[in-house]
Amino acid sequence: MSGVASAAIFPDVPDGHIFQQPIENLVGSSVLNGNPDGQFYPNNAVNRAELLKMLYKAAGKTPDPSSVKCFPDVEPGSWYEMFVCDAAANSYVNGYPDGTFQPGKFVNRVEALKMIMNILGISVDEIDIGAREAVKFVDVSVSAWYTKYLYTAYTTNILPIAGMDGSRFYPESPLTRGEAAAMVYNAIVVELNAGRSTSSSSSASSVESSSTSTDTSTSTASESSTSSTANTGPTDTTVSTSFPFDTSGKFDDKQSYSYTFSTTQTTTGFIEVEAQTGAVTCRLYLLKESGFADEYYLGHQEGSRCYLHTTMRAGDYQLQLQPTVADATFTVETTEKAGDGNDGYIQASRLLKGNPKTSELAINDIADYYIFTISSEQSHTLEITNALEINCVIFPMDDVDLFGFSSPECNKSYSYPPGTYYVAINRSIASKTSKKTYTLTLR
Repeated sequence: MSGVASAAIFPDVPDGHIFQQPIENLVGSSVLNGNPDGQFYPNNAVNRAELLKMLYKAAGKTPDPSSVKCFPDVEPGSWYEMFVCDAAANSYVNGYPDGTFQPGKFVNRVEALKMIMNILGISVDEIDIGAREAVKFVDVSVSAWYTKYLYTAYTTNILPIAGMDGSRFYPESPLTRGEAAAMVYNAIVVELNAGRSTSSSSSASSVESSSTSTDTSTSTASESSTSSTANTGPTDTTVSTSFPFDTSGKFDDKQSYSYTFSTTQTTTGFIEVEAQTGAVTCRLYLLKESGFADEYYLGHQEGSRCYLHTTMRAGDYQLQLQPTVADATFTVETTEKAGDGNDGYIQASRLLKGNPKTSELAINDIADYYIFTISSEQSHTLEITNALEINCVIFPMDDVDLFGFSSPECNKSYSYPPGTYYVAINRSIASKTSKKTYTLTLR
């Protein structure tokens, strides 16, 4: 596999992104492609047909052209028909009890693991109760069908990947494009490395170590640091704490550093992260039992600092930091600080079709939020003025059925499926010490 490119090749996978290396390596190997608009959309979910095609390319397999007409819901002549039918013929995948394959259904994490190992030829042995109990996730039963795949993934270092840490695995959580790239890349490395072992006792202990719970809050952040990796290389780190908090730390190579905390009521928080060398990105995720929720906040970067000013509903959160320079030290300062009343999903202003909204990012105002709903699928364009200095991001919620890798963008026509959408308006190149006016219109 080739090394990481000297500059990011996708604007939505910038330098320092947690999945930059696997994405760019797989793109360079022609396993993955970006979208025609030049974006990669690492947070979009992957469906069953898309993952199959990715894995066939990763494995260097060519589907049999005669493999057709295998499931009633696999469209004849479609781009995915040969991949699905060849995979079914080789017992890489199975259909559902009703006889369908459901190619457009989002693939979850454990389904993806099984597909990866089957198609890339990674041996998965039956495991005893001791090995099953080594997979210590509170949401994974020792008797689950997929425990052996999860065990193998950890003992071969396919897992963990960046952002996948803590005491839960979220087996039913849809796999994103970024996560898929990381898992597939790691699986390819496994096959390239001679002498891979899937049954050593030391690997078993690594599984137990890597999945140690980080749910217990402590009075200081430094008291509960845990590593999310199962080998001796650079590690992602997660620390449980309480909000607000002030702390400092040091990145391990370019791996992420995260803080988890809970809020019992609606809280508006101001977060400032500063890297002593290079720069740092920051994101805040609302966590749910199903995995990362579709509510998350992108930090505003200026120089070596990253800022968030966010109104959080009651819940569990993860603040994830990513450096641009290896082994950099950093500081985090957080406080409760009132905003302008439109600083998060819970405060989003309603946007109606054809009714322009003109507003301003005032001095020190990081972002504004809007919400709109679509009752039936139809084409719309969400227009924003001053687009060079104002960044506009559309977030489909979990009631939206997005098929494929494309996602709505501002200032572009898109066929919106019915459901709920949030819009984040934040600063692009504009300093937070300046005022920026914009107009947002749904047409």
